[in-house]
Amino acid sequence: MHVIGTAGHVDHGKSTLVKALTGIDTDRLAEEKEREMTIDLGFAWLELEVGSHTEEVGIVDVPGHRDFIENMLAGIGGIDVALLVVAADEGVMPQTREHLAILDLLEVPLGVIALTKVDLVQDEEWLDLVTLDLLETVAGTCLEDAPVVSVSAKTGAGIEELRRQLSSQLSAAQPGGASTRPRLPIDRVFTLPGFGTVVTGTLLGGSFRVGDTVEVQPAGSRLQGRIRGLQSHKTQREVVHSGSRVAVNISGISAEDIERGNVLAAPEVVRGSILHDVA
Repeated sequence: MHVIGTAGHVDHGKSTLVKALTGIDTDRLAEEKEREMTIDLGFAWLELEVGSHTEEVGIVDVPGHRDFIENMLAGIGGIDVALLVVAADEGVMPQTREHLAILDLLEVPLGVIALTKVDLVQDEEWLDLVTLDLLETVAGTCLEDAPVVSVSAKTGAGIEELRRQLSSQLSAAQPGGASTRPRLPIDRVFTLPGFGTVVTGTLLGGSFRVGDTVEVQPAGSRLQGRIRGLQSHKTQREVVHSGSRVAVNISGISAEDIERGNVLAAPEVVRGSILHDVA
């Protein structure tokens, strides 16, 4: 399983592009609808050819506004391919550079750059200038060799080419979490009536199975529960594997005791620490 993560400046069309690719509106909050701006993480999926097979690929859609950079950071970890979105009518903007710097620091290995809203640009010289500035901006970063695809979510121009480029990048990617130790960095936590606590994230390493005992770090053995149910891409699963976008229904742990940034893991897989040596 693989995961794509969006990045880019506010109002450059990330969520609209994801909807054009998947048919899924990732803006789920009433405030997001009212303000027409992504505030929290959104999730979608689509089928792509990855190597010799067809795969359901998860997409994490992140906010572009600088006020929600913490939410962007919560979603961008653990992705296999970055989808950097730059609007053709505005070009490179402050959060374009900020998100690119984050991708570079995280050493995201592969990516595709989508030059969106090309239907709003009639001047070919302007488009050439924007593209040149974009290429200069990504030079020396992890996206230096990323393909640039001109697209319009409104007209559909370039969408199929974007799918092909994403497929190509994913075919070269290694699924995240080669470790056999299951751990899930939590990016959302909420309660569903009749079900209880649900957490979501990208599973790094190993697998989770319904009935497994899990613990929330850094609380560890003080906060243990049992997996009551699993979903991936809104489909019930008995078992989920490394690299999957997962929703985990947990019994025995209250949602109030869990925070974004905690890690759900099998017992004794992760341990808290107050010191980390870096060479």
